[in-house]
Amino acid sequence: MSTANPNKLKIKDIITVVLLALINVVIFFASSVLYATPITIILMPVFFALLEGIVYFIIGTKVKKPGAILIYSIVRAIMGGYLPYIILFILSGAIAELLLWKMGYGNAKALTVSYVINQVLAAFGSTIIPYAIAAKAMADQMVTDGRQDAILAASQMLQSWVSVALVAGVIVAAFIGAAIGKGIVKKHLAA
Repeated sequence: MSTANPNKLKIKDIITVVLLALINVVIFFASSVLYATPITIILMPVFFALLEGIVYFIIGTKVKKPGAILIYSIVRAIMGGYLPYIILFILSGAIAELLLWKMGYGNAKALTVSYVINQVLAAFGSTIIPYAIAAKAMADQMVTDGRQDAILAASQMLQSWVSVALVAGVIVAAFIGAAIGKGIVKKHLAA
């Protein structure tokens, strides 16, 4: 008789989560070229919120074990490489784990709510803080690639009502991204 806990993450689960997280990292880095204009800088979190729900839901429904979403969040945070982004992404993973613990691992409602929280905190860490609050430092770091003007213009826009509109857009896009992820998992990956 085995005493192994079937709900405990195994090496195979961790590898699966990390590889799936890297898919969203690749999407992020491939899309980085769109950070060329002020409008695309501002809209990137909305774009990511639409796409990244697929991987989030695959992890949340296929690796229905404590710690899976937190590992995903840690991988994404570290690959982001910017301290506010790292902190907020890991925080979103901890919140997700609490929701999933309370509502049930694999629970679509918990995954949807945690995904929306994940994307809102990611928008703060990837766009609002660096471009609205720390834009001058960000622009100074980009001296060699000519994006200073786009960064400073995005900063001006984000220091107005545009930040509120961005957060609202991310929330709507995250709900849509969660629905897409849930639908794809249900249609193509149902066990």
